[in-house]
Amino acid sequence: MSPKNVGLVWENRFVQGVERVDRELLDAEALVGHLVPAGSMFAFLAGHRQDVFPDGEFEDLFPSGKGRPSIPASVMASVLVLQTLHDLSDRETAEAFRCDLRWKVATGMTLDHAGFDPSTLVYWRKRLAKSDRSHRINEAVRAVVEETGVLRGRRKRAVDSTILADAVATQDTVTS
Repeated sequence: MSPKNVGLVWENRFVQGVERVDRELLDAEALVGHLVPAGSMFAFLAGHRQDVFPDGEFEDLFPSGKGRPSIPASVMASVLVLQTLHDLSDRETAEAFRCDLRWKVATGMTLDHAGFDPSTLVYWRKRLAKSDRSHRINEAVRAVVEETGVLRGRRKRAVDSTILADAVATQDTVTS
């Protein structure tokens, strides 16, 4: 395989992953969901992530239809939101996803889920940035905020474009 084709294989090696609707034996929400504070962002995402970030809204990021399934879009969008809210690096985010029960509940993972490599976040942000709807996660969050009125009367800006900031390709290069 020539070096020219290697990039093509990298770009097309994933197909759209979808979240399972049936629970697995070690489902974090079923086993420890009661430990997540009601009204928290973790609890909100546990109950609504598939409605706020439906997998179908991200199909355009995986046009080839070939390769192994990606991490479901509803999961990765939730991870990107939590990363931004907690101001974490990609490495810290991957660790929180792997080790923090609240993150497992919020993202619908099992207790024994091994997590993902931090570069997965760079990969997802890169795909989002190249798409026609690069701000779809921000738009979904903004719609929830407007619908629920959760920030009514507050003056601070709660939603911005930091999820897709220029640090897309370099955020973890510095920490690697």
